[in-house]
Amino acid sequence: MKSVAVFKCAVGLLFLPILAVAQTTPEAFLAQLPAIPNTVCGVDSAVVNHFSNRIATVQASLQQVIDQIHAEAESNLTKTQNNMRATIAQQSGLSQADMARLEQDNVSDDEAEAVADKVMRNTYNVSLAEMQSVSEMSEADQEKWAQNYANQQMKQAQENPQQVKQKQDKNAHLYALAKEQKEIGERIQAKMNELSQLAKAIELQDTLETRTLQQKSAPLEKQLCSGICSPAEIARSNAAEKQIYSLHRTYCSKLSPMQLAYVARYLTVIKGLFPDYRRLTVVQNELSKINLGVEPVHPDLSCYAAVDEYMHVLASAYNYWVAPFEQY
Repeated sequence: MKSVAVFKCAVGLLFLPILAVAQTTPEAFLAQLPAIPNTVCGVDSAVVNHFSNRIATVQASLQQVIDQIHAEAESNLTKTQNNMRATIAQQSGLSQADMARLEQDNVSDDEAEAVADKVMRNTYNVSLAEMQSVSEMSEADQEKWAQNYANQQMKQAQENPQQVKQKQDKNAHLYALAKEQKEIGERIQAKMNELSQLAKAIELQDTLETRTLQQKSAPLEKQLCSGICSPAEIARSNAAEKQIYSLHRTYCSKLSPMQLAYVARYLTVIKGLFPDYRRLTVVQNELSKINLGVEPVHPDLSCYAAVDEYMHVLASAYNYWVAPFEQY
């Protein structure tokens, strides 16, 4: 059974920008899909084909929306990369020349060390050489250095209370966002784990029922005749064929209810997770904007990914399908 990883898919699409045109909503795509069948055993092949074709049609439409989002992201890639460089440079106190030097493949160790020293001084007011010397101190000297450093930081905070407050507020906001991101991710993952357990239960039952089917079908298959057969052989073959079909119908009747229940549960879970997917995107967008200065992703992108995955799951509704005997 195909395992689900929607949450990873959402994180993987983190840096795609919002598409500024109207699109079909994820809910609307779900509404266009065929209903989950009540039974699949003995259903006419035309019904199955119509079901599959309907899914394929909706899936093609959804892919167009996703492709359009990717195209928009590609067109804004240079802008996004420039924003990231500018934000990182501002936060670390580096110049554009420093950033360009670091991005070169042939940057020397001395150049990299000089930039690292600049970052340390701008960010922590400590030189790289001083930090290296601290690492070579005794434990007692390290504690003394740390206390002196803390006193210096406290003195600076008293001299610039507004600046410290802004930094504290920003850090608190980032912490709250990261905490919420983790909580939402855990909720989503818990639901995905639930679906994964259902899928594993079907796999286990499938293994058991397949073994039984093969054991009972094997002696009957030896009675099937082809080519030139006597009337008695034909009669025996026809009877064996009906028995084999009956075994397959039994196999279907045991496994298909589990599969259909899994598909139904998957749909319920996905619909219930839409608010979490959307809120997670909002949180990730804000974190990305603050930390990297990148453009936000489309608010429904994770939902589109979830709907796309559901289409694959819905297509599995007929995994254990057995056609009417005359089509078997």
